[in-house]
Amino acid sequence: MLNDDPLRDLVSRLARTLATFGPFDSSMGNVAPLEKAEKEAERVFQGSAKRKPSRDDARAAALALSRGQPLNELQHDIVASALSIPLSERQGACALECANIDALLSSYEAEAKSGDLWRLTWFGLLASYFDFNIAQASSGATAGWQKLRSFLQRTWPLIDRQSASPVVPDWITLVRADPALLSEDATRRYAASYLQGEEAEVQRLSVDLGIPESSWFWHALVLSTVKQASSQSDQAFKASIPRLLALVQKRPVFRDDALELILSRYFKCTDRTIHVLLRDYVVRKDVWKNPKLKAAGIATAWNRVSNDVWMMVLQWVNESNLRDFFEIVASRNNADEGRLEFWSEYLAQITWTRLIFSAETQTLARHSPKVRELIAREDGAYATLTGALNVDAFMMQIGDHIVVEFSVKPNAAYIYESNELQFDRYAGTYQGDSDDLKYGYTEGATARIVHTPGWQPGARQKLQGIGIYPDSDKRARKSVSAPHIAPQRARATPEATPRTTSGGVEIPQFVPEPVKPPPVIAEPFAGNRPNVAPAGAPFTLDQLQQLVQEYRRAFIRDLRIQGGGGGRERTHGGDFHQGASGLDGE
Repeated sequence: MLNDDPLRDLVSRLARTLATFGPFDSSMGNVAPLEKAEKEAERVFQGSAKRKPSRDDARAAALALSRGQPLNELQHDIVASALSIPLSERQGACALECANIDALLSSYEAEAKSGDLWRLTWFGLLASYFDFNIAQASSGATAGWQKLRSFLQRTWPLIDRQSASPVVPDWITLVRADPALLSEDATRRYAASYLQGEEAEVQRLSVDLGIPESSWFWHALVLSTVKQASSQSDQAFKASIPRLLALVQKRPVFRDDALELILSRYFKCTDRTIHVLLRDYVVRKDVWKNPKLKAAGIATAWNRVSNDVWMMVLQWVNESNLRDFFEIVASRNNADEGRLEFWSEYLAQITWTRLIFSAETQTLARHSPKVRELIAREDGAYATLTGALNVDAFMMQIGDHIVVEFSVKPNAAYIYESNELQFDRYAGTYQGDSDDLKYGYTEGATARIVHTPGWQPGARQKLQGIGIYPDSDKRARKSVSAPHIAPQRARATPEATPRTTSGGVEIPQFVPEPVKPPPVIAEPFAGNRPNVAPAGAPFTLDQLQQLVQEYRRAFIRDLRIQGGGGGRERTHGGDFHQGASGLDGE
């Protein structure tokens, strides 16, 4: 029989309570006094069944246990309710991580098997189980807590059998109704209602079992809720995401596990278009960071999900960057010129982007919420321009090429081969001129797109020339692989100091190789030839020179005789495409 001293005290108090109502008169049918007595007896019983020892006494017993000191008979019982209490004298460690916890639990288990374990002692162990704060626990404490959970699972059938009387404590009834409370799946039963915001049931459970706000239970409940939501239809799952993120943010212990489930489930949806709330939360610098930083070894949390899931979110970020650059940054200078619409045709093939902000844009962020949100979202991934006051740049990778666009005129777009790039794509600052981003103005660019009116057809033709087609074209790549970070075609100087990221990864600083100027071709009779177009020619020679110099290694050699008759003009070393003429002021 259970050694329940409070039960004997209860019988005495119940007798005294009933005596205060006088004899029961059955002829009058007055049962109110008896009902009142019954309720009072129930209140007294339940209170006694969950009575805890003095916190100071229990804490002193836990400290003695942690120090390896022997416990007296009273301390042996009352320490059960204090195993999860952080002890300042032990630098915040709790008794669950002490060397004597195995011996203590073994002694309790022996008592349970013999029927000598005080039921209040077992309830004290149950209280320690729910008191455990996993958010602040060490690995040793967590291991001790897991041992406690195993002990409760093993001994619960014994306690259940020994509590055979019709009247039992509430906590006995609750554990009988849901033995899974003592398992790794303790919160599954309550997840569905919690997902719907119906918290009454779980709050009643919290009160009856004395579960504190700091308990591991609430964090586990969030993870169970995420699992429950992930098993629903696409529509129901997506509708639940705002609440899931709110719960994860409030109870973040299993945040990474929850986000892994949410992102992986989202990838399985038929429609995987951008979920703005999910994207903005997961890329925060205090959450998983920008997925672009994974390759640099900074945002390592992205290793938790498959490459396909990572690429999904990366494309969300890339698409947002493309739209925000032209709609927020470039639009304030009326400099879009159809570029957003044009590059959107290649959106599915953009595998990497980077925003480069001017000092003026960073200042503007103080007054513009949209700019401020954009910069915050790119924190840790964006660069700055130091050589221009009011010019921003945008880099994107399509296939094996890097495209550099600018926010205002007069600036062309430069297309470089990624494995021959002559600047560090991860540099923190750029001049924004021919020393880095615009080195292709002279040579080194695969192509250059000038945004004169009607530039789009010529630009498409240039891109097709290097194997890049719009997403709608069957020749475009249908599946986009992870962005390849090619080695920089640049030399690292001995005096260059490696740049160490917050993730401990060293990225060498590169000094661009000097760009060789094109050969100077003397033009015979240049000083005597009038700048006029020959009869029937659509261009003057100067206009033609201006058109051709946009193409790498292309030039014009004038072989006309003085006076302009019988000669010829030709281009060498490059292709000419009508529709992309002019230098756009560069």
